[in-house]
Amino acid sequence: MKRLKMWTRKIMNNRKFRCGGFSVLLTAAVVAVALLVGALADGLEKRYALRADFSFNAATSQGDVTRAVLAQLDQDVHVYAVVPDGGRDETLLALLDRYAAASDRITVSEESLIRNPVLQTRFSGEVGEKQVTDDCLIVACPATGKTRILTADDYTVKAWNTETWSYQTVQYAYEKVITEAILLVTQATTPTVQILEGHGEMTAADTSLMESTLESANYAVRRVNLASGDALDPASTLMILSPAYDLADWEMDKLMEFAAQGGDFFICSRYNDPLDLDHYRAFLRAFGIEPYEGLVMAKEEDTAGYYGAPVVLRPFMQQTPVTQPLIEAGQDLILLTAARAFRLDGIVPDDVMLTPLLMTGQAYIRHYEDGSDVSIQQPGDEEGVFAVGLWAEKLLETGEVSQMLVMGDISAFLNPVIQSGVKNGSAAFLTQALRALQGQDPVNLYILPKEVNREGLSLGDVTPAKIVIVMLPLLVVLGAVLVLWPRRNL
Repeated sequence: MKRLKMWTRKIMNNRKFRCGGFSVLLTAAVVAVALLVGALADGLEKRYALRADFSFNAATSQGDVTRAVLAQLDQDVHVYAVVPDGGRDETLLALLDRYAAASDRITVSEESLIRNPVLQTRFSGEVGEKQVTDDCLIVACPATGKTRILTADDYTVKAWNTETWSYQTVQYAYEKVITEAILLVTQATTPTVQILEGHGEMTAADTSLMESTLESANYAVRRVNLASGDALDPASTLMILSPAYDLADWEMDKLMEFAAQGGDFFICSRYNDPLDLDHYRAFLRAFGIEPYEGLVMAKEEDTAGYYGAPVVLRPFMQQTPVTQPLIEAGQDLILLTAARAFRLDGIVPDDVMLTPLLMTGQAYIRHYEDGSDVSIQQPGDEEGVFAVGLWAEKLLETGEVSQMLVMGDISAFLNPVIQSGVKNGSAAFLTQALRALQGQDPVNLYILPKEVNREGLSLGDVTPAKIVIVMLPLLVVLGAVLVLWPRRNL
C-alpha cells in the first residue's frame, strides 16, 4: 500500500504527466460529458420531438388535423415499424417519433421480422389479404382489437412519367395515412362493403385494384356466398358484379329481404353479361332496371368519345345529389370501356324513382352477334343518348328505402392505367357512390401530401436568408484560411 502511494505521488509529480496527462484526462472527461449530454439530448428529443424540421416539404411535421385527432384519442394505439435490414426510412421513423411525443396514447417500436417473426402470424390474418412484410407499419389498438397494415403503396402517390414511360413517386402521404389508420383502429365500427359471389361474378383477382382502392379509403371488404350460409348485413352495401349464372329462388328472396331491411346495392352489368338469367333479371326489374342488349358505341361526331376510340366513352355526369360533390370538385371525368346501356323508357314500378347519373353523348347500340364489324354502325342500330349509370330508390312495404346504383362498366375501377389517366376521378366516383349508398362517411381526413421533389432555385427565389445560408460555410472556410495561413511554417 505504501509503495502504491509512493508510485502514485511519483507519477503525479512527473512533469510529463502534469503537462500531458492532465490534458488527456480533461479531454476524456469532456468527451464523456459530451457523450452523456448527447445521449440525454437524443432521449429528450425522441420523447418530446424537440428537433426542428427544416426539410423543404416539412415531411416530419404534423398539421392541425393530426394534432386534433391525437388530442381526442381515448384508446391506446401501438405502431410497429417493421424495418428491413439496411433500409431504414429515416423520414418515416422521425414522423412516428413525433406521433409518440404528441400523445401519451401512442407508442412506437422499431421491429424486425428476423428478431420478431411472430408479427407475421399475429397480425397478417387479421386484415384479410394484406400481409405483414419486412417493410411496413402495423397500427394496432388493443382495446378494439382492430389492426391496419400500411405499406409503401399506401403512403406514396405515383404519377405517370411520359418521359421515362413509367410510374414515379411524386408525393408522400405519410401523415394522412397514419393519422387515418390511428382513427380507424380506435373506432368501434368500420364501413364495410359486401361483394356477392357464387354465380360466376368477378373474382377477387379481377377486383383487386378496386378492393385496394376501397381499403385505402378505409372501407372493409367482405365477400359473401349465400349458398355457403353467409348472412347479408343491411348496414353494408352489397356489390353484385357481372354474374354469369342465375340466382336460385331462395337467393332472390334473400336479396329482396335484404332490400326490405334497407340494404343497398351496387350493380355492374357489362355488355356481354347474359340476359337470360330469369331470376336476376326479375330482381333488376323490381328496381326499374332494364338493360339494353348490345354494346354502346360513340358516334364519330360525339364529343363524349375518347380520341377516336368509339368503344371508350366519357359519359356526362348529371347534376344529382349523388354526383354534385364530384362535379363541384372537378372530379366529373370517368371512362367506360365497352359499356352497356340501360333503358329510360321501360316499365318502372310505382314504388321506384329512377335517376340517370351518367349519360352518353350521341351514340348507338351495336349488336355484335350479327357477325358484322362492331366498330361500324349498321342499319337498324338504335341511336341516341343513352344512360350508362342509373340511381334507383325503391320504397318497400316495411317503410325502408332500398337504393341501387347500376353501371354498364366498371373497368375504370379495375384497370390501373384507366384509373390513373383520369386524375383519380374514377376512384372518387366509387367512394362517393358508396358514401351516398351507405349514408356513412369513411375515415377521410383533409391532410395534404408532401412533395417529393423540390423545385430548382431561380433568380427570383434568391432571398437574403437564402444568401446567408449559402455564404455561411464559405465564411467559415475563409476565416480558417486567414487564421492558419500565417502559421503555415510553424
